[in-house]
Amino acid sequence: MTQAGPTLPETAAAQAGTAVFEETVSDLARPDQPLRGEAPLAAADRGLLRMEGWLGKGLPNHANPLAWTGALSALAFLVAVVSGVLLLFWYSTSVHHAWDSVAAMNASRFGAGFVRALHRYSSDACMLFGVIHALKVLAARRFTGPRSLAWVTGLLLLGLLWVLGWTGYWLVWDTRGQAVATATAHVLDALPIFPEPVARSYLTNNDINSLIFFAVFFAHVLLPVPMCFLLWVHLVRLRKPKFLPPRSLTMAALAAMAALSLVLPASLAARADMAAYPDGFAIDWFYLFPLHVMERMPPWAFWVLALGLLLGLSALPWLAARSRPVPARTDVKRCNGCTQCYQDCPYEAITMVPAEGKANLVSQINPDRCVSCGVCVGSCDPAAVEYEDLQRRDVRDRLTRWLREPGGDKDVVFLCADGAGRAVRHQKATGLSRDLPGWRVVAVPCAAWVHSSLAEQIARGGGRCVIVGCGGTEPRCRLGSQIAADRVLGKRDPVFDAARLGPDCFKFLELNSTHRASVTAALQAAFERPAGDAPPQRNVLTAALAGLAALLLFGGATALGSEFTYVGPDRPEAMLVVAFKHAGKPLDSESAVETELPHLKGMKKRAELAPVRLRVLLDGSVIHEGIYHPRGIKRNSASVGLAELGVSPGKHRVEVLVGETPDASEWTWRASTDLDFTPRRRRVVQFDADAGFRWD
Repeated sequence: MTQAGPTLPETAAAQAGTAVFEETVSDLARPDQPLRGEAPLAAADRGLLRMEGWLGKGLPNHANPLAWTGALSALAFLVAVVSGVLLLFWYSTSVHHAWDSVAAMNASRFGAGFVRALHRYSSDACMLFGVIHALKVLAARRFTGPRSLAWVTGLLLLGLLWVLGWTGYWLVWDTRGQAVATATAHVLDALPIFPEPVARSYLTNNDINSLIFFAVFFAHVLLPVPMCFLLWVHLVRLRKPKFLPPRSLTMAALAAMAALSLVLPASLAARADMAAYPDGFAIDWFYLFPLHVMERMPPWAFWVLALGLLLGLSALPWLAARSRPVPARTDVKRCNGCTQCYQDCPYEAITMVPAEGKANLVSQINPDRCVSCGVCVGSCDPAAVEYEDLQRRDVRDRLTRWLREPGGDKDVVFLCADGAGRAVRHQKATGLSRDLPGWRVVAVPCAAWVHSSLAEQIARGGGRCVIVGCGGTEPRCRLGSQIAADRVLGKRDPVFDAARLGPDCFKFLELNSTHRASVTAALQAAFERPAGDAPPQRNVLTAALAGLAALLLFGGATALGSEFTYVGPDRPEAMLVVAFKHAGKPLDSESAVETELPHLKGMKKRAELAPVRLRVLLDGSVIHEGIYHPRGIKRNSASVGLAELGVSPGKHRVEVLVGETPDASEWTWRASTDLDFTPRRRRVVQFDADAGFRWD
């Protein structure tokens, strides 16, 4: 068995003193500078990798849910779409019969009720795994440069998914749907785009606008279409995207969603009643969490918060990035047209094009898509791909110098910049590192950057070679570590020929950033294991228990997240709502419109209208007095008013006065009556000049 390399005190570097290490810097194998906020993102990445590793101890990678978060989200989305289409056979699109149709579904627990529960839990799972996927991408710092398109479209997908779930709860038209509708009207009325407040459509059960309800249904049904297009854009720059998880994980996920739907049928809150406060129902936090914000802050503040959050996250690729890495390029004269770099590029940045004076096609690298991962460098036998920040010929010359150095260390380790070697400090010129005594270090942007010829060069020089990839399921260079592993196993060209390297001269390891403290031990253990020893097999019982734990973990998170009790904001014990739409008296005389068009002759210009005044008295005392200006740019449209007034329960004398002239002492309309107010309910008074006062 080959002995381990000499320890640090025996090296020539140590004999020269420690000054050689004073010039060392952190590994800058990545050509771009660290992002702003690199440290907290890297810490979050290590935390997520530890969670993934915990599940990975018992589960193979193809069955680990945390390894396939994006694909699981897409699978859940498909299940939600299919189950939603099936629900159309039972659902009534009328606002007056929607709740009855959903109640009939729940009565059939193993029929329509099961489909409805599956629709709900698959929607929740879609949001859950989508958010985890976004957090993993953010923590792995894979959202800048050419990958900003995937980041922005991913945010849009999550936003549309939330809108889809928000409108879905609206369509049930229970107290949850009532809260969603009134909260939406509350924030929409802050936008000056509607002719009258949307909230007026939800004053009483008889005033509910069926057209708005149908528009919500129409939007809910059609939203998956643009989402599918966005999903295509989200994946268009990726080679071999993981759209769906492996078969075993797909079957386990489907079984988990089906079991959850059978064990915990989807709940249905009480029928919507506009006269009652919508409180005390179970809330789905995956979609309805904005209710807490909408009902507790002014509408303008909600828009500032929502738009600020959306714009801030969308601009993150440009706010966090410090510099753009230099893309790779092709030396056309050297390219032999083998297409290997084209097949390996994880980001579809390479195309094969004709070149003048060449009989074969040559590779062309699109700088707008290249993320400078270096995978194409390790793919190219003739070294036609040039990588400015780490040229292969420069590394080859460096290796030649090290291998010829008398008494110098000949063992070389290639460390992926985003793996366990990220924190290893070394001197670029000598490759010496205090962190890895006895080894020369070459920092590479990705394990797949290393070409087999470099490993063969080290073996011929009497040294040992180790490539340490980053592993993980969201590596910065996507397929890089997998491509490197396939080359080592002889599954992909250019292969690492074991006959030329020998079992005691070359090893390939995958160590993510959570193994930073164990790189030295891993290098030592790699050569201590006899050649040909198979890695330990997972115990079937352990794998089964780990799979069950994963299903319980994510199934439980889905179920718990959809059944939190909602507590509404502090409201008055009872409420009086006064609403009106009325045009005040004209402030000046109407005048003819000056025009040469015959068909407009004789038209009158609408005069500016006086504000409408409203006064409300309770038991003879004024509790509200307001002036409502005309709507429209020229203030020539009717005034619209809506006042929500808290009152104490019991019987009260209510008087409402409406004035349509500027004279503060003149009240054109007035009415009074005795109203009985009950706790947690509203009484509504509406005024219209044609119909007069209506007491509901």
